[in-house]
Amino acid sequence: MRATKFFWSAAVALSLWELLVEPLFAKVVLITCTSSAPFDFLRPSLWVLFVRSLGEWLAWLQPVLLALAAVWAIRSLPRTGTFPAGAGFADTAGLGRGASPLPVTLGLAAALLPFTLDEIGELLTPPPPLVWQECLAEQVPTPSFAVPRLILDCLFSPATMVLLAGIAGAGVRPRPADVRNAVLAAAVVVAAVVLPKVLAGPPYNDDGTPRYAVAGLGRPYVLDVESGEAVDLLPRATRTYDTYELVVRDVKPGHYVAAIVSPSGRSFRLYRLSMDADGQVTVKERLTPTLKGTVNGLAVSPEGRIAYGRTTDDGADFTGTLEREWPVSGVRLQWLDARTLLLPSVSNAAASTVATIDVETGAIRQIPAPAEHELYGAILPLPDGRQLRALGWPTRTLVLHEGTRLVKKVLSVDCGHIESLTLAPTGRHVLVGLDREAGEWERSPLAGLPPCGGARAQLLRVDLATGATQVVPGEHGPWIHAW
Repeated sequence: MRATKFFWSAAVALSLWELLVEPLFAKVVLITCTSSAPFDFLRPSLWVLFVRSLGEWLAWLQPVLLALAAVWAIRSLPRTGTFPAGAGFADTAGLGRGASPLPVTLGLAAALLPFTLDEIGELLTPPPPLVWQECLAEQVPTPSFAVPRLILDCLFSPATMVLLAGIAGAGVRPRPADVRNAVLAAAVVVAAVVLPKVLAGPPYNDDGTPRYAVAGLGRPYVLDVESGEAVDLLPRATRTYDTYELVVRDVKPGHYVAAIVSPSGRSFRLYRLSMDADGQVTVKERLTPTLKGTVNGLAVSPEGRIAYGRTTDDGADFTGTLEREWPVSGVRLQWLDARTLLLPSVSNAAASTVATIDVETGAIRQIPAPAEHELYGAILPLPDGRQLRALGWPTRTLVLHEGTRLVKKVLSVDCGHIESLTLAPTGRHVLVGLDREAGEWERSPLAGLPPCGGARAQLLRVDLATGATQVVPGEHGPWIHAW
């Protein structure tokens, strides 16, 4: 009986501690957020407000409810430790009526319901605007995921104390085998919940394209291409390195390589990122030391080899892999095969050639390019050897080439311009970012048309095989990194 009283008293005391004492140690932080765009918070439904209010009331009543359950459980324990004759139990020696599950069940409900209702309310509450999330991420430190602290919180919680009180009241002393089986059962439950999420990887759309893409400048975000909703901001690599310049897809699904620049913009580092099935991104590892200059090219080969281009403050250009560098411009570089890099900025438009470099030998050579090849146009090699090229200044045309032969025109826009584009892993689909606001340099009679009107930017999903084009819903900027 002493153990039963102790655990019930501990449950009530821990509940009072969480309710009255822990808030005294909480830090109050003033957060100031400003934005040119309005903070459009979606109001929760009445059902969500009811669930959260009920959870708050139960949290305040939790010590009282636990105390009532404790009194019921303790008063129901007989001194003899046996059930009355005819109670319906075949063997009741050594057990008291504390074995009844009702007080413990009510105690567990009182201990778990406030937390459960609060979590349900959080899940059903519409997420705040992405601008607000970014503001919070900059001013509120991210809580550390400390496994020992989580274990202690679970062990010294009202729910655990109620469960131990129930075991003590039943007069049951678990054998080592029972403890082992309980631990194994808990491990199986945790694995069944966690492992599918870890192993699943990012989901795909019906057409085989990834569900998520990385979009936006500075602090990019994960975009749900199907719904058009922003899922999550990309995390900071460190306190100082938090501005993303370039992000490209890695060879493993759900993995990316990012170039993140310093606050001055005069140095950068390469990091590997990982995305889970819910579109949440984490920084996995740092790939390079701090590199001087500005990054202007980043690509990953089909075999996973990483290449980058950079320009130093004194104007020197370099193309590099993680093993070595060469003094040649790597602006918008791309891999042609396992050892050959395409260097569009070293091409000769007049001679219709484009430069390549062999990363094994460092040899640079010119290869034939289509007659309409342009110095500043983006070039994306496809898995089948063909190349998707962006043409025009301003850029308004996408064409598909096989060697120097024009296969077909993929896309042509009559206003605004193509700001960015990225391929899906299969190479059949391309995601195109359109800037539909014409700048001053676009408004001359030679440049073309005025702004398009309507949305300032659009993202288009283009099927290279059929030419079908689909607009990604929602309002987005014209910059897309990786898909």
